[in-house]
Amino acid sequence: MRFIYALAASAAITMATPASAATLFTDGFEADAPALTVTNLTNWTLTGGVSVDVVGSPNAFSIGVTPPASGNVIDLDGTPGPATITSIQNFLFNAGDLVTFSFDVGGAQRGSVADNFQAILFLDPSLVSGLTGTGLTSTGLGSNANSVFSSVSIPGSTAFTTSSISFIATGAGSLKMAFGTTSADNIGPLLDNVRLDVSAVPEPATWAMMLLGLGFVGGAMRARRRKQNVAVRYA
Repeated sequence: MRFIYALAASAAITMATPASAATLFTDGFEADAPALTVTNLTNWTLTGGVSVDVVGSPNAFSIGVTPPASGNVIDLDGTPGPATITSIQNFLFNAGDLVTFSFDVGGAQRGSVADNFQAILFLDPSLVSGLTGTGLTSTGLGSNANSVFSSVSIPGSTAFTTSSISFIATGAGSLKMAFGTTSADNIGPLLDNVRLDVSAVPEPATWAMMLLGLGFVGGAMRARRRKQNVAVRYA
């Protein structure tokens, strides 16, 4: 009986936990037709340059669109270029949220020695705690007056790699995502599968309650096993 009560208590604590996770945005550029000198993308505005190229699979440019990339990819140094693409939509987050900005990025694959690649979150940097990166954007992390970013050099032979920038928000705010390059030879880094996820991080007190509930369950299970192992003998 104690086991049942403890299990019910633990379940009640878990259900009361205000945890949530949501994917706010995804874009694999499948809504954008393959073409050179593209100045308009479905979910993005272009600034800082002339155009990008939308490269399909297969294509005539010897570009291998290999996993984790698939379908259409973006050459950030268009014909001509380069351009910075910035999300049209503005995304909201709350204090305590874990914000993860992920994407697949690879080298130019066309004889380019290396190209600069920039992944940018336009937001108030004072709201950012624990800024981290993974994959190709695990380095080059920084911030300025209106953004946090990773700026790295990617050799042309680099395979598509899932990479990310993430942080825990110290207050409520909003952000826009952006990608850019300083390459200016019509051959730039390749981009696919952009995604933005926001998840609520439980408060320390909530974690303590969850652990306490699990402790009750574990104790009750041990007591139940001991009771079942007692041998009953009759004279």
